[in-house]
Amino acid sequence: CGGSRMMRSLRLGWVLLVLLGCVSMDQQVVPVDEQEVASRAIELGVAYLRQGDYTRAKDNLMKALAIDEDSARAHNTLAIVFQQEREFELAERYFLRAISLDPALIAARNNYGAFLYARARPAEAVTQLQIATEDRFYERRAQAFENLGVAYLALADQGLALAAFERAAALNARLPRTLLELADLNFQQQDYPSARDYFLRHKALAPDSARSLYLCAQIYTIFLAVRERDQCTADLMRIFPASEGAKTLREGSPIEAHNE
Repeated sequence: CGGSRMMRSLRLGWVLLVLLGCVSMDQQVVPVDEQEVASRAIELGVAYLRQGDYTRAKDNLMKALAIDEDSARAHNTLAIVFQQEREFELAERYFLRAISLDPALIAARNNYGAFLYARARPAEAVTQLQIATEDRFYERRAQAFENLGVAYLALADQGLALAAFERAAALNARLPRTLLELADLNFQQQDYPSARDYFLRHKALAPDSARSLYLCAQIYTIFLAVRERDQCTADLMRIFPASEGAKTLREGSPIEAHNE
């Protein structure tokens, strides 16, 4: 009997050890991939930025930087958040930090270029945007060319602006701003068929604006299309009566290229 009890105790002890071992295996801590956590925090930051929830965007981006303080993506996105909040000095600081951490982060170049243009620094914007347009694999390369064209316009270089907008349109034929700029620039260069073509492509994609309606009146005056010209003029006077284009037409000024 004593031997039997001893054997049962040994078997029970062995079973308990096996069970305890299983529990221990089940409770092992799985290593955390910190880079994955940081990446998810950045994605959340971007999502909140798009929703206009800048507080939560910053919270998630700062969480990402707490894990990886050298994340160029996090710095770039924070720069955009601060730009939206009109914290311009902070925005520029984060743009520059993003570029210094990863000079090949083309999104930061494009965003910083657009920021510089908005801050009335078009020459500096051109420098950043030229770099952005050189990356053949940048998914927003067409927009970078559009931004570059706008910057050249601010520098009064219509030739380089035209070339930039033509590249943008070749990469993406559905950019309303690019098509309107091309219509206007071709009109100013007296290439009226091209101006009309770009205008019609723009009209198919975007709602009327004071600028597009005035350009419409200009183009159809050249082509002696009275009905189309009168319709554009009437719409301009009715929808945008305070615009410069409407004022010009009311005063009976000669039709000429006009930017608003």
